[in-house]
Amino acid sequence: MTRRRGRELYLNSVEPPTYQSASYYFDDSDHVRAGLHERSTAAGRYGRYSNPTWLEVESQLSELNSAESSLLFSSGMAAHSTTFLALLKPGDHVVLAAESYRQVRNVFHEILKKFDIIVHEISIRDPDMFCAGVRRLRDQVRLVHLEMPSSPHMYLIDVAQVRDVLGPDVIVTLDSSFSPPPNFHALRWGADLALFSATKYLGGHGDIVAGVLSGRADLIEQIRWYRDTTGPVTDGHVAALLRRSLYTLQLRMERVNAQAMAVALHLDAHPKVSRVYYTGLPSHPHFKLGQQYLNGHGGVVTFELDRTEAETAEVVDRLKVPFMASNFGAPQTLVEQSTFFTYFEYDDAGLATIGVPRGTIRLALGYTDDVADVIDDLDNALR
Repeated sequence: MTRRRGRELYLNSVEPPTYQSASYYFDDSDHVRAGLHERSTAAGRYGRYSNPTWLEVESQLSELNSAESSLLFSSGMAAHSTTFLALLKPGDHVVLAAESYRQVRNVFHEILKKFDIIVHEISIRDPDMFCAGVRRLRDQVRLVHLEMPSSPHMYLIDVAQVRDVLGPDVIVTLDSSFSPPPNFHALRWGADLALFSATKYLGGHGDIVAGVLSGRADLIEQIRWYRDTTGPVTDGHVAALLRRSLYTLQLRMERVNAQAMAVALHLDAHPKVSRVYYTGLPSHPHFKLGQQYLNGHGGVVTFELDRTEAETAEVVDRLKVPFMASNFGAPQTLVEQSTFFTYFEYDDAGLATIGVPRGTIRLALGYTDDVADVIDDLDNALR
């Protein structure tokens, strides 16, 4: 049976349709010329290059982030690696925040070094020392990559000061996965590009894997060519699910901001907890930066027990409310023992370099859980 596709019949739908097509057809050679060669009329080309659902979501993400342009990727790591490969060339010097996500550190230290890119890693535990290190390198640096907050300690950076130190010519990229709008607007403080794992808060339902890049249009266009060529793209269904999630982002963030603050305050006063890392607490080393930069402190609370890894595992095993899983921003509360999950391949010396002791637990509040149930569960496990 030969099937010819008809034109869209219902153009007045409140929700735009989800486009799943791998190919886009042209009526005739004039249509090819206008839609493909001249780009004078909107027309699809091929599913790796564009998708109407992507384009709509990318437009929404640009508005959300106060960005000139945005790109959607198959994962947060795809957004990161494609960005760095597009913007850097052999011999370039880059600065990496030492507390960045371990896979981002792998990209810099294991992949980019194959292209003779020189990496300078500086800790952000002391923001002033970080800025001093950047100042010493500013005349030779092409790009500085930041992460704010960082996991698991939720460390912050004085982004505006970094921007002032560097001047306008050095590219500043910032992984804002832990602090999406409305909690933090990275581009308003001097970052050129904001990166997100949309798997986390932006997706918000624990059912998609995607990445987002927002920022300067001139940089985005350089990166677009690499994305279109190497193909780390998502499909129309994932884009539609992300579109759905953006409607409730502010509501979900308000919910987890309040939940996590309640849990952090409780743990901070608990006699069996040695330390809590939450930027909304005055005890956090970067509390003042949190007051300056953040409109909310997110749903992730990290705390330490003065216990061995095995003893800490016993506490985590007794928890009943959270799922033992590595993620955040999902509907469910999730918990991970940091040295047993994310950093299980690190030895004691490696853990010491990133300041993560064996008794570290990261709790990510889920917006569907009752915070009183979470607190009771923590008390029972610690008891």
